[in-house]
Amino acid sequence: MSNQTKLAIDQVYAVILAAGKSARMGQPKQLLEWQNRTLLEHALINASVVFEDRVLVVLGAEAELIQSTINLAGATVIVNPDWQTGMASSIRAAIRALPNSATAVMLMLCDQPLITDVQLQSLVSAWQATPEQITASQYHQSIGVPAIFPARYFDRLLMLEGDKGAKSVLIKHQTDLIRISLPEAELDIDTLADFQDLHQY
Repeated sequence: MSNQTKLAIDQVYAVILAAGKSARMGQPKQLLEWQNRTLLEHALINASVVFEDRVLVVLGAEAELIQSTINLAGATVIVNPDWQTGMASSIRAAIRALPNSATAVMLMLCDQPLITDVQLQSLVSAWQATPEQITASQYHQSIGVPAIFPARYFDRLLMLEGDKGAKSVLIKHQTDLIRISLPEAELDIDTLADFQDLHQY
């Protein structure tokens, strides 16, 4: 691995979006346990394997409870006071918290438990080959996160509003998009039924 390649990796950050209220679940899904870990711990551990200490976690609803339950010492924690306005505010908070040296950011969710460090690394490797382009997960004829956005797209992420996530940016810039097949990204945990389905794996 060349020094230039290593430097590029060292300037890429991961953001775990975990500020939602989990209204459809009825309890904080960040704290649901699967394979002896909470969903948020699962996301953090896997992100840390790839990004080491370059991981940001955005909290909102039940932030105090989550912080008192989970050891987040290995991450930079951002508490979004505007979380009720929707996911866009958490994305904006994360982008603003990145250092000026950041060359790219991977946006990921805390409720995609089938995503491991293997899938995250595959996205990083694909991004390295085309660092000026967005690298996104493709699953079930759709595109979404985890996805890596080069720094030149930070302004577009800062323009998101309401409950719109990064998918709108992916759709708008499909001609500048590298798609990586990640069927594991299709499962996200929104309801109790989703969580019960998870135990099939």
